Amino acid sequence: MTREEVITLVQDSDLNETVKTTLIKRVTEEGLTQDVLDTLKEALQMEIDKGFDALGIDISDTPEYKEKEATMVKEVEAAKADFDTAIVDIDQQTKTLQQQTSKALDELEAEIVREQN
Repeated sequence: MTREEVITLVQDSDLNETVKTTLIKRVTEEGLTQDVLDTLKEALQMEIDKGFDALGIDISDTPEYKEKEATMVKEVEAAKADFDTAIVDIDQQTKTLQQQTSKALDELEAEIVREQN
């Protein structure tokens, strides 16, 4: 999942507005860090559990529940992996741009020195 998809997930959830605002702010400012994803998972799980408690249902020990939870964990981990890959790509692009800029400045300085002589 991308950062935008996670934000949409939070916006469309049944979480209260304060929690939504806090989570969206963290996703926006911190990105999809493990801590942010863990907090998001916990908040969504608490909301789900409240609904089941209100209905008097305990599903936490069923195979279906465990399967869905495992799927959600995989999706969150995939989102984090995508984010981490994007950060590595951005970092590499930044380094390349810095090297190109430095080289261009060196060449410009050399040209100025040549023209002054």
